[in-house]
Amino acid sequence: MIIGTAGHIDHGKTSLVKALTGVDADRLPEEKARGMTIDLGFAYAPNELNEIIGFVDVPGHEKFVHTMAAGAVGMDHGLLVVAADDGIMPQTREHLRILDLLGVAGLTVAITKSDMVDDVRAHQVRDEVARHVAQTRFGNVACHVVSSRQGLGVQALKQALFVLAVEQPPERAKHFRLAIDRVFVVKGLGVAVTGAVIAGQVRVGDALTLAHAGLEVRVRSIHAQNQNADVATVGQRCGLVLTGVELAQVQRGDWLLAPQFNRQTSRIDCLLSVPADSERALKDGERVLLHHGCDHVVARLILLEQSELLPGHNGFAQCVLERALPFCWHDRVVLRDGSARVTLAGAQVLDIAPPVRARKTPERLDTLKVLCQASAGDVIDTLLRTSLVPLALEQWASAMNRDARELVAQLSEPIAVTLKVAQVDLVFGTRAQTTLAERLLTSLQAFHLAEPDEPGVALERLRRMALPFLDVAVFKAWAQYQIDTGAIALTGSFAHMPEHRITLSAAEQILWQKIFPKMLEQGFDPPWVRDLALSVQASEEALRTLLKKQARTSLVVQLVKDLFYPYATMVALANVLRELLQLHGAVSVVQFRDASGLGRKRAIQVLEAFDRIGLTRRVVANERNGRGVEKDHRILRNAGLFVEAASGER
Repeated sequence: MIIGTAGHIDHGKTSLVKALTGVDADRLPEEKARGMTIDLGFAYAPNELNEIIGFVDVPGHEKFVHTMAAGAVGMDHGLLVVAADDGIMPQTREHLRILDLLGVAGLTVAITKSDMVDDVRAHQVRDEVARHVAQTRFGNVACHVVSSRQGLGVQALKQALFVLAVEQPPERAKHFRLAIDRVFVVKGLGVAVTGAVIAGQVRVGDALTLAHAGLEVRVRSIHAQNQNADVATVGQRCGLVLTGVELAQVQRGDWLLAPQFNRQTSRIDCLLSVPADSERALKDGERVLLHHGCDHVVARLILLEQSELLPGHNGFAQCVLERALPFCWHDRVVLRDGSARVTLAGAQVLDIAPPVRARKTPERLDTLKVLCQASAGDVIDTLLRTSLVPLALEQWASAMNRDARELVAQLSEPIAVTLKVAQVDLVFGTRAQTTLAERLLTSLQAFHLAEPDEPGVALERLRRMALPFLDVAVFKAWAQYQIDTGAIALTGSFAHMPEHRITLSAAEQILWQKIFPKMLEQGFDPPWVRDLALSVQASEEALRTLLKKQARTSLVVQLVKDLFYPYATMVALANVLRELLQLHGAVSVVQFRDASGLGRKRAIQVLEAFDRIGLTRRVVANERNGRGVEKDHRILRNAGLFVEAASGER
């Protein structure tokens, strides 16, 4: 267990830590000379059972509030120190606010310097502090009156803290995380770092990633809770001697992470909490200083529910950072003003991969409300039961620093469908499976009712009609699943209900039987619509409607207005083109004209049709003809098109 001191300058924090542990946490010569803590100090206290609690002694001066915030990372419990002669002072309030906003689990109050005042004054201060703390998230807390110089009440406080260490075991997460607060060189061993183990555990010989540099290092030795150890675990302060890194490559504020957990982001969605005693509201678009671990970065706030967030209120926001940091779900951060003088708010990280678009929709806000739940298992269970968007379960588990299999085991209902999209497994709950399928089928049925002569609808148009909130890749995978299961069908590029067919009327069937042989018998130069109409004594409009209907079924291909080629003819022309391509690599208009026997204009129309379909791609050769015009060529783009045998039907 790690206990952090908090309180105003010269209220006896360091003296109290020394009385509890026997260790002077002021380690710097400057601290000795100035008589004040300016950096984090560390000390450890064992009991008769050889249980050890660690103390982090933070500076109380207003200039070092950022250092105090860094020291609060990894604290399991706060020890608020208030001098009996001064009572509550400005930094008492500031430190208490930071402990509250950072979500430190518990708090104990120590009224120090009791030997310098009478009992009445000591109890007055105790009651004053208790009333002040009761207005925070901590509520009613234990309050001890002590004298570090005379030892009064120190042993009772120490015993109470050891009881808390047993009662408040740290939560166990999967992957190792350590926020680095000191970097130095151990002579003969190498670069050493210290910090609080935020999650997981590490053993001697383990490979870790230095987050900012993305550098892989190995653990040579471990010093945990002031003892040599083979393993360090969550809830401990530890020092790690590393191999594979130079002193210049690591700095305070960096993170040591399990390699599989090295996910950094410059954009997070979070729940902001503005203290009730804050002097001002938070504004949308405001630039703030975001403290995360021992690091800080400038960030821009995008409020998701309102234009400003008033004191005493909570609200969702997206923070856009100037550089990426390794966040985790439910990490706590502190927001201070740009000058780093005033603590503005605290924030709980909810999503480390939030959307840039549609971030203020009711559906998105509902998702953020779910992410506020305390249990990772409950979050995944709720999202799977309520969300229409599939979950990338492995990614969510990684963002939460949990094991995916353990999260699945906590689900209240089984996963309905699993689809792979871009090498990521997406899981659909029962509600998502049912609702998405219903919306897809309803949209298709409505389209067929409105457009009975259309073969179907293109997939992207169908997505916009039925499921516009789904990502394109996700929708394609979902649509393919519906096709594979037979719920819908796909003909060419058109999706349709399996039973849907474009049907010809009796008159259209008779007309088609008359004109199709005439289109085939003229080879590579089929007749225009007006000539076909004259040959069978039909109206041009009726014939044009019929041919367009057949084009939707790919029985014919429209080259230009009023000129349709049978599919079999296009196959034959494609084969001519392929033979030329095998000989020349690229084919000019002239070469294709001569090989097909078509005129130049018609040859160009056919080649442009192939370009549109995707069989060929137009390029420009470097050589020039006699008139100085660059030559047109075609190269093969998709050899799989137009490979069917020539026939009147596809």
